[in-house]
Amino acid sequence: MRSLSLCIAGLLMSGAVMAQPAPPAAPGTDANAALPALPGREVLIQVCSKCHSPLVVTKQQLDAAGWKDVVNQMANNGAKATDAQFDAIVTYLAAAFPASR
Repeated sequence: MRSLSLCIAGLLMSGAVMAQPAPPAAPGTDANAALPALPGREVLIQVCSKCHSPLVVTKQQLDAAGWKDVVNQMANNGAKATDAQFDAIVTYLAAAFPASR
């Protein structure tokens, strides 16, 4: 079972299996309400929602280096953003979803 989980995780990270965008939220609601209102939130939503729901990050807690690795992997998989936007996303994620201590 662990091997299957690792295989699926590897496929997701490699871009071989694309996560589907989240279904639209009801009118007047914030589909991304689970994302803390910190600087960089809107950039994350704008860039990441082109391929998947930005809410996938809410299930992870990483340090800045870990988030940088994730963002770099997404860039390698085709995410389109400027270096400044990618940096803003990493900074946001490290502040909003820091590694557990």
